[in-house]
Amino acid sequence: MRILLSYGLLGRGGDAVQVQSMAQALERLGHDVTLVGAAPIIPYEFGTSAAHLRRMLRGLPWWVKDALGLALRVRVNRSLRRALKPGAPDLVIHRAGMYDVTGTRLAKICPVIAHLDAPFAVERAYRGERYLKSRHERAMCSLGESSRLILTPSEAAKTHYEAMGIPAGKIVVMPNGVSREQLALGQEWSRRHPPLSTKGHCTLGFVGSLSRWHGVDLLLMALQLLNREHAGSFRLRVVGRGEEFDRLRELTRTLGLGAQVDWLGAMAQRQAFEEIASFDIAVLPHTLSTGAPMKLFEYAAMARPMIAPDLPNLRALFSADEARFFTPESPEALAGVVLDLAANSECARELGLRAQKRVEGYTWESILENVLRLAQLGEPRGGAARTNEAPGQ
Repeated sequence: MRILLSYGLLGRGGDAVQVQSMAQALERLGHDVTLVGAAPIIPYEFGTSAAHLRRMLRGLPWWVKDALGLALRVRVNRSLRRALKPGAPDLVIHRAGMYDVTGTRLAKICPVIAHLDAPFAVERAYRGERYLKSRHERAMCSLGESSRLILTPSEAAKTHYEAMGIPAGKIVVMPNGVSREQLALGQEWSRRHPPLSTKGHCTLGFVGSLSRWHGVDLLLMALQLLNREHAGSFRLRVVGRGEEFDRLRELTRTLGLGAQVDWLGAMAQRQAFEEIASFDIAVLPHTLSTGAPMKLFEYAAMARPMIAPDLPNLRALFSADEARFFTPESPEALAGVVLDLAANSECARELGLRAQKRVEGYTWESILENVLRLAQLGEPRGGAARTNEAPGQ
């Protein structure tokens, strides 16, 4: 099948990894994939012109960012026209942005699967930023009416889009995942490097963008509490960069943790994934209530015992037998769960292995195979695009 995968993002982090991972998985399934977007997908590369533009956008008022986003959409549309000159593809998978009408126009030419990630309204509210609500909702409803399927990462996001007016029967929950190659690599590395193998020493780890909603400051405060009672027993490795990088480095110094934290910076996707093998316990300190964070699937693929905030969207992905959950935004609760896992290494390793087994149902290949199957059924009835039902579903 000829598939055109279009996107308007300028992200260098998880969103870029997601689009690239989907394209690669579709190619491994035997499809001919063309990527078309505002800029080339280069995950975790911060020296490009697109990366510089994204950094500049962060400090601008919301309306300026939205205006520039619409200007970039014009660039995407031009690229799409060039890509469509040889003829329409069999299918378009379109990752939609704010006020997006591109997918609606594409649907007049060929079948479209629209990918709506975690709702922009939730992210804007977290940042305290406004947006043109009625214009955005009109664009999303039009996209929903014209698309074959709407993909979104969680039940909470699905509920949000249903309330917006998108036909419920078209919305399919498609969480993030890992490639089959990553899973095989994780199974090999987890056998060679099992967690909590060094008595009296525990390395915590985080991989991802240093965005405000990932709450790495909570993890730093928990580390201070741990080392106050168990001096020198706990360290932290942080892989990634982002808007909070400088503030978090300063907080590390303020908390007296300079010798206990390794800031490893941004890494290529495979290198970042392999770095997870150096963690004894993998942590997601916080996240938005509507997403399905990719890092949890990567932690699980490497069979790391993992800790996450007790949020419904995360409980829907992994059970209490596969991950440990703590009271959100409480460094004391986070530190308590870390201590419990560190003191029960065998149970912690079993937790990681069960999560690894769970993630066998979250490979990009199996998820996208099911998405394509649903898209061929005509009018779907909603549901989940994964092949292994998550707890509580």
